[in-house]
Formats: sequence, structure tokens, C-alpha cells
Amino acid sequence: MDRVRKRAAVFVGQADESYQSRFISGFLEKAFGYDMDVCVFSMYRKYQDTADREMGESNIFSLMVSEMFDCAVIIEDSIQTAGAADTLEERLHRTFHKPVLVIEKESPYFPSVYTDCTDSIKELVAHLIEVHGYRDIAYLSGKKWHEHAQRRLEVFMEAMHEHGLDVPEDRIVYGDFWYQSGEVCADQLLADGKKPPEAVVCANDAMAIGLGKALSERGVRVPEDTAVVSYDSTFEGQTSPVSITSAVIPARELGLYAAEYIFNRMNGSDTGPFYAEPSLLIGESCGCKEKNMPGYSLKRTVWETEISSEGFDSVNNTLAENILAQTGLEEYLGTMFSYAYQIKGAQSFHFCLAAPWKYMGSDASVTVPNEGYPAKMIYAVRYNNDRRDGYVGLDRTFDTAEMLPALYEEREDPAAFFFTPVYCERQCFGYAVVSYGNAPRSYDDLYRRWIGLVSRGFENLRRGLVIQCVQDQLDKIKKSKFDPAGAVYESLSAEEKEEYDLVGKILDENLLTYHFQPIVNTIDGAIYSYEALMRSKTEKRISPLSIIKYANMQDRLADVERATFLNVLSIIDSRKSSFGTAKVFINSIPGVRVSDHDFDQLAKYLRKHSDTAVVELTEEAELSDAELDRLKEFFRRLDIKIAVDDYGTGYSNVSNLLRYMPNYVKIDRSLLSEIQNKPQKQHFVREVISFCHDNNIMALAEGVETSEELRTVINLGADLIQGYYTARPTEELVPEIYSKIRDEIRRFHQERLNGGSGHIYVAGKTNRVTLSALVKEGCTEISVGQGTMVYKDITIIGTPGLKTDIHLTVEPGYIGRITLENVYLSNEKNHPCIELGDGTDVTFVLIGDNHLQNSGVLVPESARFTLEGEGNLRIDLSASEYYGIGAGSEQKHGELAFLLSGALTIHARGVAGTCIGSDLGGVVRIKSGLYSIESDSNAGVGIGSFSGFADIEIFGCSMELWIAAVHGVCVGSMEGGADVRIEHSSFKAFCDGSEGVGIGSVKGSSASIGVSETGLTVEVNAANGTAIGAIDGRTDIRVFSSSLKVNSSGEKMLAFGGNSTDTKIDMMRADVKVSVRSNLNRDTFAKEENIKIVDGQARFTVNGTAVEHTVIVKD
Repeated sequence: MDRVRKRAAVFVGQADESYQSRFISGFLEKAFGYDMDVCVFSMYRKYQDTADREMGESNIFSLMVSEMFDCAVIIEDSIQTAGAADTLEERLHRTFHKPVLVIEKESPYFPSVYTDCTDSIKELVAHLIEVHGYRDIAYLSGKKWHEHAQRRLEVFMEAMHEHGLDVPEDRIVYGDFWYQSGEVCADQLLADGKKPPEAVVCANDAMAIGLGKALSERGVRVPEDTAVVSYDSTFEGQTSPVSITSAVIPARELGLYAAEYIFNRMNGSDTGPFYAEPSLLIGESCGCKEKNMPGYSLKRTVWETEISSEGFDSVNNTLAENILAQTGLEEYLGTMFSYAYQIKGAQSFHFCLAAPWKYMGSDASVTVPNEGYPAKMIYAVRYNNDRRDGYVGLDRTFDTAEMLPALYEEREDPAAFFFTPVYCERQCFGYAVVSYGNAPRSYDDLYRRWIGLVSRGFENLRRGLVIQCVQDQLDKIKKSKFDPAGAVYESLSAEEKEEYDLVGKILDENLLTYHFQPIVNTIDGAIYSYEALMRSKTEKRISPLSIIKYANMQDRLADVERATFLNVLSIIDSRKSSFGTAKVFINSIPGVRVSDHDFDQLAKYLRKHSDTAVVELTEEAELSDAELDRLKEFFRRLDIKIAVDDYGTGYSNVSNLLRYMPNYVKIDRSLLSEIQNKPQKQHFVREVISFCHDNNIMALAEGVETSEELRTVINLGADLIQGYYTARPTEELVPEIYSKIRDEIRRFHQERLNGGSGHIYVAGKTNRVTLSALVKEGCTEISVGQGTMVYKDITIIGTPGLKTDIHLTVEPGYIGRITLENVYLSNEKNHPCIELGDGTDVTFVLIGDNHLQNSGVLVPESARFTLEGEGNLRIDLSASEYYGIGAGSEQKHGELAFLLSGALTIHARGVAGTCIGSDLGGVVRIKSGLYSIESDSNAGVGIGSFSGFADIEIFGCSMELWIAAVHGVCVGSMEGGADVRIEHSSFKAFCDGSEGVGIGSVKGSSASIGVSETGLTVEVNAANGTAIGAIDGRTDIRVFSSSLKVNSSGEKMLAFGGNSTDTKIDMMRADVKVSVRSNLNRDTFAKEENIKIVDGQARFTVNGTAVEHTVIVKD
């Protein structure tokens, strides 16, 4: 936490109010001039109406850590919460032994400074008397005990006496500095039919506005009947129906002074007393026509409007609806991040979450009172207006004593950070920080309203999660197959005793039967297996849960275990033909061990039906390593497959799965309930399924009860399905499930193969599309250009850390701009993440960090693709045949133009493909940006084409390529010709394989390469190939004013050209260094007369021996 700049702490209430805002602006302006950072700790209001809110807002003051600051300023008159200012002063006096300045209030511990109202109020009174001739002038004061009210009244009386005027007692009215005081004043001044005064001087604008309203309602005109003036000119007063003549409180000037004073104190210097020249704003309320009121223009300073930018006050703002719709903490944080752009002018926004809230979704007892902040905070949201380095998540924690990690980052300029509480009533959720960089300004009322809405949304989320948590616990109790007790009973009722006895009879007489619920595959819905579910063969039916409960009370769970296995295995034995190849899942009670005799008997039956029986072990009851090893060895000897049941409850974690290493994992119903609406559940289930597939385990989704759940789990990759929606348990074996359900399964499976679930969001109704909202709605595709679009150009907004299964389709003929802001898109390996239709002309603008997973961008021959923006894009390709940006096998791609300021990174793994380009080629124009391209395949092209002609221009960029392939080319064509121009760039290409080319063509008939004003490095290690040129064709190389470094190594490797003598090399003013190690014992087959090197430096070595080429030196 080292720091170089000095840092000031400012404590304030309602930092967006006029006085405080102007003071802060002045203070920051001067502090920034001293190269000093400032942290402002602000309540949202000067005072609150309940004790809980007083604690919630003033709690932010406790965050300040004395060691982190060099000075402090308290704008104390703005902190009117009972006891808050006194507590703060006492704490600073006790722990902070550095300069402190108190504003607008006396302090027993620290120096104070005030604005002096004397000259301003006297000028107001003089204006009324001397300009307008008023003599009957009343005064509306603030609170009688308030020192500012007392001083302003005192100065008013002095001014009247100086003009030889007395003020009767009934012409002085005491208010409370608020609007309603105007009502009180009007009633007193007009009581008993009294004639209204000629003028009223008010202690502030709020009371003046209230008085103007009250007089108007009583038929007294302002200013015709009574003039009204004020001390405390505000925007509200200036823009009243009759603009209020008022004296300006020099708040900004006091802020400038305070920063100078505190800086001088830190450096051991004194500062003179504060004084500011009085300033009156003459309006209409005194009887004048406006003379010097500020001119407020209706013109905007920017072209965009609140509606066009979907700002906080836009009719299209859906922040409230979307935060209330969230059902998970990380979803909520993502929504907060996606709307942070609405904080106008903010350079950055941060949210620090109290660490205990990380468990708000799993522990209903979590609470954090407004009594300071926990020792640890979670750096949950970081938003930057340049959309870089954003973050959303629960993984980053820090010591609360640091206050904010961003404080300690290197910055060229000083900055201010505004800390505000995020709370609701008694719950402290953490705090927010907004920074406007080095702009000398406070936050505004928009931010106060925005963060207030977010705070209330947190409480809504907390309450919803508490309810859900309790409900989940109840459901778990009700649905657990082997919860033996359910509840503790001191005694049994008559009915319970009857059931208790009946269970004894059931076990004694083996009155158990079994129903079989089909388990189906996710390809065509065919029955893969059945689960045997216990039932009683008694007149009075007893639920399986009751049988387990009363058997446990009778210490007879082993009898249930033995009976279940023997009964089910007997059924399998007698009905083998009915089961066919289907397996049967048999539930085993965890921790229950049968006798040795029963053990041997069970082993005999299990061995006989090892191809059918699957034993379910309930994951929620943790077994010791010894117990688990015994079971696994027993089943292994019998060649019995095992399944982990109820995964997602109890002790669920990956390490536990590794202990079991089952053949099947049954994902619990609690994870699947409404999974189509729960992104967090989808993410967790997807990870579980991925783990299963990586370890040759089949993933079974248990408890599927709706079509939407079925569709979602199939799209997430589940192998097997069980649930009431597909088939209910029956006593007779069902040979197949309903054809309607099977058709659904086939359709959903095909949707998965096609790369989506068919949930399509048609863009254009709004100009901002939020991925987190689409994930919640179950959308897997965004369609742009479909139908009539209200907004042609759109922005797609992601959340850092949010990975989606959404892909983007641009309809044929669309022309427009699509901005990608921190998006993560993915699709199946054979389908593009972004697909452009025929005839499209799309400019993609990158903001922040964007990611395409598994596949890239399809640009058909008739389309045009442009990539620009200051953001970054990463494409990870993993498929047999791949392309990053361009087109695939037997296709040409449309024109590709790259105008980036940010970075493009492509990583490809597969059998064959191109990172930028296509099989048959096309035009590629790269004009700026940073590029990192890496390919690991059998046959790979970095930029260019596979079998067609490659037309490539690289200009003004920094580029690095690594191609590891049996047959590879970094830039150019594998089998066709190539024309490559590289100018004003930094270019590095590395190629390793059996047959490789750095720039040019592997099997094409020609390669033309031009390099101008570029630093170029090419390194190729291959059995056969060339660094620059066409291996089996004509080569034309032109290098101008460039640095060229070439390393070639391999059995038949060359530096320039190929195996033909038809190679021409022209180099002018180039610095060339070439090293070749090859059995060919030469750097090129070009004829010496076709090698022209003019005015440069050239060093050529082959197998360690220098090779001479003539260098022409011109005069």
C-alpha cells in the first residue's frame, strides 16, 4: 500500500447539494494543484428520519483509516445526523494527529472556518431600501439555536439600524431552513388581517421559495405586493417563477481556501483569514427586472440525448425492473455493472461488498449491521468508462483497511474518490466508490438516485434469497430419500404408532414392492435404464420416507437395504427379457452395512446381473475413506457400475466426485428446478457435466419436471434424463416413453447440434442489449437485422466474468454498427459465434475485453466486415476444421478490414484451418492494432487462405504469429498464390513443422511480398520450406527502409524464395540479418543478378559461414 501523493479526507453530508458541491469543487481544484488525492466520505442526506437510516448513512465515516491520510476536512454543518459529527470529531481527535479543519461550525478540538454573511446581507438590505425604497421589511430566520441563523439575523438587524429602521418583533419569524417554513411565515405575517410587509429577507432560498408559494396562494403577489429576497442563491431560487434576488454563499471560494489552509498546515505554514467579496444575483423577486442571473441554456453540450443513450432518466431505463428481477448475487452484480454507464461523467465506479454476503444465497442467517465494516471486503464490481479492466465477481477480497485497491494504482494525475454507503435499513451491504478522475466536481443527484435504487435492490435480493434458502431447506427435508428422522418426536401419535407397527410388519413379511421410473437418453429419448423405487404392499400405503424413518427408529435399516437389493435383483432375474439391455439403478442407504451372510448372498446376485445393476450411493451423506474404499472394491470385483445420487446437495464438490469416481452422476433436482431462468445454476451444471465428460462419466439430470428444464439440460450437455416430465414410476415396465416427449428430446438434441436452443432475441427494440438479461431469459441467439429495427446500430453489453452460450446472427442485407462491450459469446465447435449474412456490411466496435469461445466470425463472400475500437477481442478456436475471422472449407470470405486501436488475439487448435481468412481466400486489410495469432494444427494458416489466392495488406500495426503445424504458413496461402504488403509495422512470425513458410506460399505458383518501413522478424523451423517466398513457385520480394531478421532451420530450408531460380529480391536502405541452417547449403536459389541490395547493411550466413551478396552504395 505504498503511496507517493498526499491524501486528504473530506467528510460531508449530501455532497450533491449546491453548497457542498461548490465547496468540493473548489477544494478539489486547489488540492489537485498541489498534486494531492482526495477521498470524500459522504452521506446521501444531511439528516435522516429514522435511527436505522442514521446508522446506515453515517456508517460510511467509520471507513476512513487514519494511517492512509495526511489531513482531513469536515463540512460539519452538512452533517446534521444526531451525534454523527461529534462522534467523528472525537474519533479524529483521538486517533488522527494530523491537520484537521472544520467548516461552518465551531469545534472543541480543531480550527474552524466560516463564510461571513455580513457584507452580503447588508448589501441585500441596502438594495431593498436604497433602490426600491422599502422600509417595512420582515425577516424569516432559520432555527433559533443554529449559529448561522443567529448570525444572519444579527447582521440583518445591524443593517436595518444602520439605515435608521426598527424591526418590530412580529416582523421576525423563525423557521427551520426548509420550504414549509414559508407557510409558517406567511400565516404569521398575515395573521389577524395584518397588512403584508413590503419585503421579506429570508435566511436561505428554500424558505424563500416556500414563502413565495405561500404568499401566492394567499393572494399576495411577489414582488408587486411583497418583495422576497434571500441569502443562499441556488439553482431552484434562480429558476423560480419569479427569479429570487439572493446573495451567493462563497462555497467554492471557501473550498479553495480550505485546501490552501490544510496544505499550508501540513507544511508548517500559516494562512490568513478567509474573505470573499459579496456577490448578489439580482432577479425579479425584489422588483427589479433580471440583471445578472446566470443564463441557463436549454442547449445540450453533447449531441446524444438522455433517451438515445438510455440514461438513468430515459423512459427506456429498465434498471429498476432488471435489478428486481435478479435472483442471484452474481447476476445482481452483473446487472449493476451493466448499468454503471448511466453514472454520467464518472471515470470509474467500484462496489465493495461486505464479505459475509458472499453466502447470502446459501445461508439465511447472514446479516451485517451498520456498525462499521467487516475486516474483509469483496471487490465485487469495477467499472471504467473506457471499458477496460472491468470486473464482476466474488473472488477478489481485500482488507477493509485498504478501503479500495484502486487507490494504490499508479496514476499520472491526482484524483478524487467519493465513498458512499450501500445499505438498506439495518443491513449494511458495503460501500460504493465513484471517481470523476481529476475533474474538480462532486457527484450529482443522478448518482445519488442511481446508487439508492441499487441499495434498495440489494435488500430485495436479500429477502428473496432468504425466502428461497428457507424453502430449499424445507424441500431438502421433504425430498431427501434417506432422511431417517425428519423431525424429533418426543412421543408418537396414535396414527404414527400404527405406521410404526405396520413398518415392522412390512419388514418381517417382506411386504415391499417396486415401481420403475424410466431414465432416457438425450439423443432420441430411448429408455437407457430404470430406477427401482420402493413401495409398500399393504392396504394402507406408507411412503418410502416413512418406511425409512420408522425402520431407523427400530434399528432395521439393514433389513431395508437387504430387502431392496434382493427384491430388485429377483425382479431383474425373473423379468430379464422385459428389461432387455436397459440397466436398473438400485438405491443403497449410505452408511448401512448388511450382515456377512447377506453380503455374500447379495454378491452372488449382483455378479449374475452385473451388466444390468447400477448401485446408487447418496452423495449427501459423506462416507469415510475406509468405508468408501470398501464399497468401491466390492463393486469393482463384481464389475458393478456405481452412480452418485443427489449431486449438488450436502458435501457436493469436485474432490468428493474424485473420491467416488462413479460411472454416473445424478444431478440433484435442486439444481435443475427452473434452471432455464437461473444463470448460476446453468453455469454450475455445465461445469459438472464438463467434468463428467472429461472423466468418462455419464451425467444424469434427475427431477426434470418441465419442457423448459428438459430443453436447458439437453443444451447443457446432459447424457441422461429422469423426471416426471419424461415418465412417472410405474409397477409395470414401460417399454418406451410418450412419442411427444421423445420428439421433443430429438428436437432439443438437434438444436444442441445446431449450436443453440432456438431461444432467439431479435435486436432493435432498444439500442442496448444486455447479455445477463438474455441469459436469464434462456436466449441462446441474438438476431440483428430481422424485421423492422427501431435502432439500427446496437450495443451488446456483457459483464466481466459472465460466460454465455449465446451466439450472434446478422441477417442478410443488414448495414450498420454493432458495438461489443465486454461480451463473451460461444457456440458449438462447428458453428460460428458471429455469423454475417449475405450482403451485410457490418462494423464491429470493440469496448473493453471481449471473447469468442469455440468458434469465430463467419464472413461470406458477399459481406464486408470491419473491426475497430479501443477494446480487445480474444477468439479461442477448438474444432477439427476452424476459422477465426473469415470463412471455412470451400468458401471465399468477404472483405475483412481491421482498424483497431486495441488488441486481437486468436488461439486455434484443430486439424486444419485459418485464423484470419478462408479456404478460397479473399481481401484482408489490416490497418492498425495489436495482433497475437497462435495456431497448433496439422495444417494451419495464420492470415490468408488455404487453397485460394491471398490478398493481404498489413499497415501500422504490431503483429506476432506462432504457427505450429505439419504444413503451415504464417501469412499467405497454403496452396494458392499470395500478394502480401507490410508497411509501417512491427511484425514477427514464427513457424514450426514439417513444411513451413513465414510469409508467402507453401504450394502456390507465386508469392509477391512487399515490406516498407517495418521491423520484421521471421523464423521458420521445418524440414522443407522458406522464410519468405513460394516454395514451389515464382517469388518477388521488395524491402524498403526496413529492418529484416530471418532465421531458417531445417533439412531443405531457405531464407528467400523457393526451389525455383525464378526469384527476385530488391532491398533498398534495409538492415538485413539472415541466418540459415540447411542441407541445401544456401540462403536462396535466386540468381545473383536478380538480387539487388542498395544502400543498406546485409549480413548473410549459411550453416555458420558468411555468404556475400553485392551491396550497391549510391552517392
